[in-house]
Amino acid sequence: MNIQNRKNMKNKRSNRSTNGKNTEFYIVYTVVFLLIALFLYLRFYLNGKSLVWSHDGVPQHLNSLSYYGRYLRGILYTIFVEHRFSIPMWDLHIGYGSDILTTLHYYVIGDPLTLLSVFCPSSKTEILYEFLIFLRIYLAGIAFSRYCFYHKNSRQATFMGCMIYIFAGWTIYAAMKHPYFSNPMIYLPLILMGIDKIYKKERPYLFIWSVAVAGLSSFYFFYMLGIFMVLYAIFRYFEQFGVHSLKNVGKWLSVFAIYSVIAVLIAAVILLPVILPVFGTDRFKAENYVPLFYDKVYYQKYLSCLIGENMIQWGVAGFSAVSMTGSFVLFAKKKKYKTLKAGFILINLFLLFPFAGHVLNGFSYVSNRWIWAYGMLMAYIFVKMYPELFKLSLKEKRTIFVFLIGYCVLALLPDAARTQRNLVAVLLLVLATFTVLSFGAVFTKRKNLMLMTGGFLIAGILFNMYYQYSYEKDYLSEFSDQGEALDKLETGTDLAVLKTGDESIYRYDQMGTHSYENSSMQTGTNSTSYYFSVASGDITNFFNEVDLNTPWDYHYENLDSRTILDRLAAVKYFVVKAGEEEYLPYGYDTLAAEAEKKDRLYRAYECKNALPIGYTYDSYIPEKKYAKMSTVEKQQALLQGVVLADSAVPETTPEFNDREVSYKLVTGSGCKEKDGKLIITKENAQAKLVFDGLDECETYLITEGVDYEALSPRELISDKKWNKMTLYEQKKVQYENSKWRYWKESQKAYIDVTGQFLDKTISIFTDKYNAYSGRSDFLCNTGYSEKGKKSITLTFENTGVYSYKDMKVVCQPMKNIESQTSRLGTESLKDVKIKNHELTGSISVSKDKVLVISLPYSKGFQAYVDGQKTELKQANTMYMALELTKGDHEIRITYYTPYLKTGLALTCVGILCYICVVLVCKKRRGNKET
Repeated sequence: MNIQNRKNMKNKRSNRSTNGKNTEFYIVYTVVFLLIALFLYLRFYLNGKSLVWSHDGVPQHLNSLSYYGRYLRGILYTIFVEHRFSIPMWDLHIGYGSDILTTLHYYVIGDPLTLLSVFCPSSKTEILYEFLIFLRIYLAGIAFSRYCFYHKNSRQATFMGCMIYIFAGWTIYAAMKHPYFSNPMIYLPLILMGIDKIYKKERPYLFIWSVAVAGLSSFYFFYMLGIFMVLYAIFRYFEQFGVHSLKNVGKWLSVFAIYSVIAVLIAAVILLPVILPVFGTDRFKAENYVPLFYDKVYYQKYLSCLIGENMIQWGVAGFSAVSMTGSFVLFAKKKKYKTLKAGFILINLFLLFPFAGHVLNGFSYVSNRWIWAYGMLMAYIFVKMYPELFKLSLKEKRTIFVFLIGYCVLALLPDAARTQRNLVAVLLLVLATFTVLSFGAVFTKRKNLMLMTGGFLIAGILFNMYYQYSYEKDYLSEFSDQGEALDKLETGTDLAVLKTGDESIYRYDQMGTHSYENSSMQTGTNSTSYYFSVASGDITNFFNEVDLNTPWDYHYENLDSRTILDRLAAVKYFVVKAGEEEYLPYGYDTLAAEAEKKDRLYRAYECKNALPIGYTYDSYIPEKKYAKMSTVEKQQALLQGVVLADSAVPETTPEFNDREVSYKLVTGSGCKEKDGKLIITKENAQAKLVFDGLDECETYLITEGVDYEALSPRELISDKKWNKMTLYEQKKVQYENSKWRYWKESQKAYIDVTGQFLDKTISIFTDKYNAYSGRSDFLCNTGYSEKGKKSITLTFENTGVYSYKDMKVVCQPMKNIESQTSRLGTESLKDVKIKNHELTGSISVSKDKVLVISLPYSKGFQAYVDGQKTELKQANTMYMALELTKGDHEIRITYYTPYLKTGLALTCVGILCYICVVLVCKKRRGNKET
């Protein structure tokens, strides 16, 4: 008993000593982190910039964080002030109306850190946003240090590894654009540490909860974490147990399967309702371009870019140069560290072949957004090699020298690789490696090597930060000015709509106001714009049917001023900038209000015959017949009969009055028509379509089967011109050709469409672009005019080959629009109220009719007519409908996030299973002590 007591006291003293040293470690880590973070922040601050990226940061990330704070405060208010429990699940202010959880999970919901937004006033969200960027990076370093200490690595090595891990290209570049991109860096070390604990037959709590929180936080990165978790478990198994029987493999496989399933079950409350809608999006289903290899330039720059420039397809490695020295030392150690070597080779193979980026990105477009895992490997290699720096043999030093020379030659030999950033990074690598090789000969004090290595490490980090945000790179220009990000979401467009004072439920549309998408979430208006990574598949399907002029399936700004589509969407106001009234659709001719923002005047025009949010049809069109109609016929049909699979109301036979007009194509300089293709050899080359349009019409340019392929510098030169060039001129073109990237240059192209006073753009995304959704048919509305249009001018921004199956000009008369709209709106839903994801209203119909409610259809809606549960049908592809009998009716429609109840039940099961695991572990521990 006395011996046991002495052992316990010895262990306690050892733990106190370790804890004290760890405290010193974290103090130093925190101080150094703050200094480096300050250096990075000052790159923004001294240039008057915030850390909010203008493109996605304002409409998505900052907007979501601000909204989430108000959302959480609203829930707490209902609990503690109104003494009721209500969690809003659906909001009309998000796009056409969206599920809150599935839309915002990708950005805020599920991430534990964003819960801090509940304490932050909306006006201070930008401060919280910037604080969370650095907090995530800081916590990633803490998590990595815990992993290193668990494996009994020294504090010096761990500190340097932390710096390599948290200040690589991924955080310097990607995490500034997308703050939550740092989250997997927090979870990965903890999950891997949890795996090691299970192999050592320790308690599995860390593994279960780190996997569960990762699943709650982001389904996107959870998928990647799952792949690396499996790979790590396999590598560690063979490292610890070698080749064993299938029985042993099966045993460990079942252990990890049980704990993983429990973790996934715990996360199911968010994971299940979020993942299932993703499978229905065009972006997920699109067949993207996945070549066998990257472009030649990618491989020429590959080695230098590991410690220097950013690579394409999110290959932002940018590790501090010293980390590569650790890799040299690793491979100089023969017959040691086989697992680390295998991991290093495997992960580099992932970067060398596009298919790996395709698989790791969920079998979607090629993207190396998993490179943060490479960062952890590089950092841990250095941690393990750090003690080896002090005891290298002469033979090992010679091997390292050979590696260094080989790397420098291969990294800098190609012209494309010799950029300023890459040259300086390689210089730092040379200095750091020579410092390591000099130890024991030039100097012998371990402290000097530690300080010099640490100095080169920090220098590499600071240089990468400085160059990434240099004026030469001009990356800072993509970020919003300080204090202006949230103000941008209070757009002049929304202010003009709010000034109408209209408190009814309606939508507004706009054109040419350059407003930020999702601004309605801040202002409380209802718009036709949306920009989030997960979108309703039914809305996308509708846009595909009517060939809306946008290539995105999750990013839409407006309905292209198409009168019929605006009427069907209950658009009451249309906003344009003063002086740009030519963008107004037919019927929006009454100035209702105007507002000024940043010296620009925005005008909201009202349509006196706009449809309300709920309107009725007395006949229907079967879906099969509707599917056979042309694009222009479909939109006309939607004003005459509701599109349903089947219905009790009579079937209608729609009448069409559109007319296709013949045109003459006149090509300008740098533009040539050949075999149904337009070959553009000069930027901004033009072609004109000349025709006789009809009066009082919207005039459409319809392109079907549009595709684009870029031309290399050599392909831009005709054979005749090539033969006249001197040898030097030909060599120069061939040199430019060698640096040209087919994949990069063939991703997208733009065609400006101009008529009288009007300017629009057709955006073409090819299967090589990450936002490709498979859309290739576009209807560009060149606007309404009382007198027939005579021409349309196409300006091609990009050189290349523009192919198409068909291109036509169609005139859509407006003469029947008002009567058809009035017919739908005569008997409509009255006294409409939308509150707490519930819609209520009343209606009186003179005969059996179909009530269409212009909200996006979802299985989460449940309808009650006069208190009786009633089938809610999908109508007109994207909307929903109720079949009503003659008479007066009270309508109530409620919403509950699909699969949320199932997910919640699975989470409860997961927690019960976890409790069982805890009880079993305690029982086993008690038996051992006995």
